[in-house]
Amino acid sequence: MTDYRTSNGPMAYRDRGEGTRDPVVFLHAFPLNSRMWEPQVEALAGERRVVTPDYPGFGRSPHTPAQPDVRYYAEGILGLLDRLGLESVVLGGLSMGGYAAFACLRLFPERVSGLVLANTRPDPDSDEMREGRRKMAHHVSREGVEVLIELMMPRLLAEETRKNDPAVVEQVKAMILESSPDGVVAALGAMRDRPDSTSLLKEIKVPTLVIGGEEDAVSNPEVMGEMAEKIPDARHVILAGVGHLSNLEDPEGFNAALEEFLADL
Repeated sequence: MTDYRTSNGPMAYRDRGEGTRDPVVFLHAFPLNSRMWEPQVEALAGERRVVTPDYPGFGRSPHTPAQPDVRYYAEGILGLLDRLGLESVVLGGLSMGGYAAFACLRLFPERVSGLVLANTRPDPDSDEMREGRRKMAHHVSREGVEVLIELMMPRLLAEETRKNDPAVVEQVKAMILESSPDGVVAALGAMRDRPDSTSLLKEIKVPTLVIGGEEDAVSNPEVMGEMAEKIPDARHVILAGVGHLSNLEDPEGFNAALEEFLADL
C-alpha cells in the first residue's frame, strides 16, 4: 500500500502488475475500499498494471476535512494519474465507483481509453433515497460505522451469498469496519447530491462494459440495461444469482467478462 498527497489531502492506493497496454484503475464501492478488487487484481496483474485507490476516509486513506462532492474524488484520481505518469487508462467503477467514474469522464475524458461500469446507475437520487442517505449519515455519526453492517449487508450481497458464502460476507464486513465515520458521512453527502449523468452517456466514445448482478436490488438489470442502451456500442453482461457486489460474489464470471472486454483494448 502506497500513500501520496494530492491537493485534496493524502490518498492511499495499491499498484500491482505491469504490461505494455493501458493500465486499469478500479474505483471502489461504498462503504468498502480498494481491497474489494483483489480478485480482479489477481486475474489481471500478470498482463496489466492495476491501480486501486482508497477514497478519503476509506481503507488506508485519512478522512477528508470537508464535505466533498463527487468531483472531489475525481480530482484525487486525476492527481494520482499525474503522480504515476499515466496518460491513458481503462477506468472501472462499481456502485459509488461508477459515480466517481462519471465525474472523471467530466474532468479528464481524454485520459480514459476504456470504461467499466459495474452495478451503478447514471441518474441522481430520488427524494426518498436522499432522505435515506441523510438518516444513514445520522446513524453513523451517532453509532459509528458498525451500524452499516446491519443497514448495508442486505443491499450489498444477494441472499444466496449471505447464506452460503461466509468468506465473502466476512470480507465485506471487515472492509466496512475499516472505514472512518467522517469518510462515510462525507461520501453519503457526495452521493446524495451527485449530478444526473444520464446526458453524459451518449457522449461516451470509448469501449464500455456494463456489468451487474441479476439479484442487485440497488442497480437492477433493467436500470443497467437502459444505461447500456444509451452508451454507443456498450457491452452488457448480467451475472446470474448475485447482487450488488458482483465482482466479489461471482469473481470468475466477472473476470471472464472483464478479460474478454480488455482483450480488445
